[in-house]
Amino acid sequence: MNKIARVTSATLLLLASAASASAQTTITTPVPDNATQQNYGQGWSCDIGYRETADTCVAVVAPTNAYLNDRRFGTGWDCHRGFEVMNGECREIALPANAYLKENGWSWECERGFARERGFATESDTCLQIDVPINGYLSRSTYGDGWACSRGYRKIRNECSAIDVPENGYLTDMSHGTGWECLRGFSARASECVAVIVPENAHLTNSGDGWRCNPLFEELSGRCVSENR
Repeated sequence: MNKIARVTSATLLLLASAASASAQTTITTPVPDNATQQNYGQGWSCDIGYRETADTCVAVVAPTNAYLNDRRFGTGWDCHRGFEVMNGECREIALPANAYLKENGWSWECERGFARERGFATESDTCLQIDVPINGYLSRSTYGDGWACSRGYRKIRNECSAIDVPENGYLTDMSHGTGWECLRGFSARASECVAVIVPENAHLTNSGDGWRCNPLFEELSGRCVSENR
């Protein structure tokens, strides 16, 4: 076989191979009822409300107290508000007394003035009334005891005890520390507010609980003396 013949034979083989491949790619898979041909590649997918079973699309059957959703994955259905999935069914959520469903429709919270009490073993959670002590009030916090002490009082165990503010002191809004601070010109010493003695040629600091020498003076043994002495 000469060179031209070999080239011609190879070309024909390539053309035949390409034709065979083209023929194979044009073969399409039959699309079953309630399905849609995919826009790319080969294959199909079931329409919304149907699920693939043995190359067919079977209608999704929602259980009682459920509705069909528009998702192509998962079960194809969701429970109505107030119900939760349990063993392939929608079971009604049992609300304890003094509780209400949250916006998501499947979890709940206790009403204001009540706190969630966790049940044990087979017992369910309950909502117990919050015992607010004297000089306390219901808080908006979802954790803790559910109450806080009024201004001028501090939480000590399960009570609200009055904050003992010394003379020349005032209440603060901080939840930590003593709950009080000294007026300007006074300094905290243990549980008292002691007057700051400002020596000559000195002034109170910005914080008001100490003093500092004026310019051109320096501290020496509790006094302010001239730097040019």
